[in-house]
Amino acid sequence: MISYLFSNVTLDLVVQSDTVVFHGNQDSASSKLLFGKVILKVTKKTKISSLRVVASGVTQFWFSKNSIAQYSVSISTRDIYHAEKIQNCGNLPESVYTTYGSTEYSLKAILETSSYLPSITKQIPIYIGRIPHSGPPTFMPDDGPNDILKKFEEKLSVKLNTPSKCYSENQTIDLVADISLMNPNIKIVSVGARINEYTTITDIKNQNTKKFIVKMITSEKRNLDSTDQNSKYLDFSELGFEMVLPQAYKNIQHNIETDVFFISHQIHFDINIEIDGASEKLRTSLPLLVVPNEYFSEMLSLPKYSPKT
Repeated sequence: MISYLFSNVTLDLVVQSDTVVFHGNQDSASSKLLFGKVILKVTKKTKISSLRVVASGVTQFWFSKNSIAQYSVSISTRDIYHAEKIQNCGNLPESVYTTYGSTEYSLKAILETSSYLPSITKQIPIYIGRIPHSGPPTFMPDDGPNDILKKFEEKLSVKLNTPSKCYSENQTIDLVADISLMNPNIKIVSVGARINEYTTITDIKNQNTKKFIVKMITSEKRNLDSTDQNSKYLDFSELGFEMVLPQAYKNIQHNIETDVFFISHQIHFDINIEIDGASEKLRTSLPLLVVPNEYFSEMLSLPKYSPKT
């Protein structure tokens, strides 16, 4: 009997976009609207007592017992035909998913039909992202070529370069390493590049309780043939690496800083050398900013301004 009554009503929840991206830090970002609609199909006359939409989120971290922080986004109890948007406050923490903790959001439609039947629900995930300010009066984080020069005393120097400071999911990072020898007795055995994600999770109930996580996102290693070990080759050599960031949300996180999560990324470049028969590993690093895809689409759509004359 109950299943027959449920077959008279179907409920669906559709949003214009499942991602809300704030501009600015948590203490300065304005609210954003989430647009959507509830699709209700009724094949037979049915009494409906209420229909509402609830947007909610929760932060959990599992290394500390009972450490759960709740976030309430908004609740709409109005007539659903007029509830086409939900306001999200700009201080909401970004969506995060790690092995030891997460911040996740959902949007849920709840239909109450009668007192003796359970409610009909439809729930979908939503994602909160953020494009932080780099400081007034800029609107977007500063972008442009990213490079660093590291000199290892009396051994060699290496210059790392990427075309941009900011990247997003499923984008390719073109890393160029320019190596110059200072000591002709050095033999370069291998070089390698890797991207690490560093996460710090802090228990907001006990600031001294923290969890540190290092995750390797991608890597590439290259052995250098002994026939290439001559100064002419290495003095002007530019070694190129193509490193693709994962597409899936749960495989890489954005750079964020909240009360609970701090996430950053680094490109590490390792050089294994031999000098006078002894092996040695040299390393230099380049910071990487992983941002929402909207950073690029919204930055490109901004109007162009000319200097005032």
